[in-house]
Amino acid sequence: MLMHLPIVIAAALPVSPVVDTVPHIDVARECRSEVGDPTAQKRCIDDDNQARDQLRKEWSTFNGSERQLCGKEAAMGGASSYAELLTCLEMSRDTRTGQRTQRAAGDDAQNHLTTGQAAQPQSTGNSGK
Repeated sequence: MLMHLPIVIAAALPVSPVVDTVPHIDVARECRSEVGDPTAQKRCIDDDNQARDQLRKEWSTFNGSERQLCGKEAAMGGASSYAELLTCLEMSRDTRTGQRTQRAAGDDAQNHLTTGQAAQPQSTGNSGK
């Protein structure tokens, strides 16, 4: 009886599927529901298809929990897009890896352009005495 215990325990655990491929999103339907103008609809579809292509390239850089969480977030309320999914995944990955956002790097560059000075390093409290 004890030799079947691991099987029983494994069968009782909740299953959390990890998405191994980029999920399918009906981009045309989403764009039609959000935008009335046919030209804007086409632009919406093209933009989201670009986001899908980028997702396919970067998919392996996201871990399973990020894929699962962002997939659920993107589908909340019934509306979703590849752009929303990509943004969520990139933010999660960047937070996990500790990367600075492009905006923060841009702010440092702008500060240097307007003041002529780079951001000053934080003091460590050691006065050198």
